Amino acid sequence: MTETAWPSLRRAWYVAGLLCLIAALSYLDRYIIALLADPIIRDMGIDATAIGLLIGLGFGLLYALSGVPVAYLIDRGTRVRIVGIGVIVWSLSTVASGFAPNFEILLATRAGVAIGEAVLVPATVSIVADLFPPEKRALPIGLFMAVSTLMASGAFLIGAWAFELATILSPDLGLSPWRLTLVIVGVPGLLLGPLWLISVAEPQRIEEPGQADQTSVAVAFAYLGRHWRFYLPFYLSFGVSALASYSFIAWTATMLTRSYGQSVAQAGAIFGLVGVIAAAVAAIFWPAISAWVLKRGRAELAVLALAIGLGIGHAAVAAFLLASDIDGAIALIAVATFGYGAAGGLAVLIIQHIAPPRMRAKITSLYVLVGNLVGLTCGPALSAWLSDAVFTGSDALRQSLSVLALIMLPLTVGLILLATTAYRRVADEGRR
Repeated sequence: MTETAWPSLRRAWYVAGLLCLIAALSYLDRYIIALLADPIIRDMGIDATAIGLLIGLGFGLLYALSGVPVAYLIDRGTRVRIVGIGVIVWSLSTVASGFAPNFEILLATRAGVAIGEAVLVPATVSIVADLFPPEKRALPIGLFMAVSTLMASGAFLIGAWAFELATILSPDLGLSPWRLTLVIVGVPGLLLGPLWLISVAEPQRIEEPGQADQTSVAVAFAYLGRHWRFYLPFYLSFGVSALASYSFIAWTATMLTRSYGQSVAQAGAIFGLVGVIAAAVAAIFWPAISAWVLKRGRAELAVLALAIGLGIGHAAVAAFLLASDIDGAIALIAVATFGYGAAGGLAVLIIQHIAPPRMRAKITSLYVLVGNLVGLTCGPALSAWLSDAVFTGSDALRQSLSVLALIMLPLTVGLILLATTAYRRVADEGRR
């Protein structure tokens, strides 16, 4: 059997580093609307439910639905070109969002962000698998997911700085601060996209024995059908969990302004700084747990660790109702961010460990599809609707976030525990 000629480590890590930087920009462009929710509400005369629909329907639905056809192209086409075009599309759409004259146009521009960003996760899983030998893939994938975990909070910290800069420049440029903020955060991607296209060559696909026919969608669905006892509850757990976790990401900064009297910039800085620190701990801790259990031949324990982590996240958000001051809220934000970091630090590594090589992008994209179709599309809108229609007063948003997390906690943990019972069988086939 001929030994696989892997690319040089220098080249592999250059590509992985660029993918991490691209991921950071994608999360900044994705979550900036959540930080700017109250200024947009005031400027456009809409309510929180409309912003929830903007984050969910305008971004989440198209992001989720675009993932599967994009993954099909990634498994068959030129991945580097697809990623580069995606970066340029979502960056242009973010800049265009700053000039949207009404809510409908803003909704359309956010759809462009969603379609562009849908390429990134499945493409990264596929590209990294062809750059690094199996025993060296955990670190680059772990770093990529760590960036994603960090930027779920870091986007608000960087966004707060961008908003402060936009506030200073706004009188001279004739754009309101929230509009100028969108322009500021969209421009870097217009530089990084062309750099990626110019400097990165398409890696050779690494075929493994017996895997050449796995690009077929029918083969992938047949594989999922054989192992539905694992994948169905595993996917559903991400969707259920994401209802609360995406609501936490989307609305916590706004909750800090409404319940604790913080300004937009202050709320973004608090949520971002606390979240980045907690996410950094999570980004080290959860992949380390995965590596530890894999080394001991107990990979199924990584799935149990995922249940524990997400359970911790939900419990912390549910406890927002008990936080009477900003210090208590900050502590709970840190715990919730650490717990929710398990989704990024463990879930993709679990899939990469068990999925056949030529199915990795599709299996990952389906995981992202379920999570975003249920969680990102519905979560922010549902929590916003609860705050508008069910609860009242300045604490309505805090109450809606807490109640939603409390409901999702037992559902998430139960589904993951159900998936654990079928893990060994699917892992055994993935290694054959």
